[in-house]
Amino acid sequence: MKRHWFKLAIGLLFLVMLISVYRWMSQDNPVLPTVKLAPDFTLKDVDNKPFHFSQSNGTIRLVEFLFTSCPDICPTTTYNMVKIQNQLKQQHLWGNQVQFLSITFDPETDTPEVFIAYGDWMGMDYSGWTLLTGTEKETAEVANSFGVMVQKLPDGTFVHNVTSLMLVDRAGNIRKVFKMGEDMNNDEIIKMIRQIAES
Repeated sequence: MKRHWFKLAIGLLFLVMLISVYRWMSQDNPVLPTVKLAPDFTLKDVDNKPFHFSQSNGTIRLVEFLFTSCPDICPTTTYNMVKIQNQLKQQHLWGNQVQFLSITFDPETDTPEVFIAYGDWMGMDYSGWTLLTGTEKETAEVANSFGVMVQKLPDGTFVHNVTSLMLVDRAGNIRKVFKMGEDMNNDEIIKMIRQIAES
């Protein structure tokens, strides 16, 4: 009888240890909540071809709203995204599993030629990075549908909230909204991308 209770106690102790280890490991990889379903939209790429957001379902997407003449936050964000892109390429996730989308809300300035020149200067790899544009009204509506507030100033420049970078999973759910610019944590973003990729 004593031996039976001893085995039971050891079994329970082992189970408690397993649960504790699982919880400890889960702290480093908490389950990402779903913020909301990403709105579907149609814009044009720099080749003037229609791009439907839902056509990229099945891949993990990092969606950036920007304008190329932005003096600070936008180029810093894109620079960080290029660094993330390069790490994802080393991890064999780029293009086939992860794609980046950059949407300009200043299409009058950001013509396809200007947008491509910006991408080339930044080091974008177009095998997994799509540049999107439309009319000013269309791009503002898309930004707004994602929760990004955009305002055009009298001098023709734009202001927008710094939370204009979205991580969208394969099913089209926004899983995380990131701050842009110097507040970006590239390691955190890569970790979350990998977490979705492995789930």
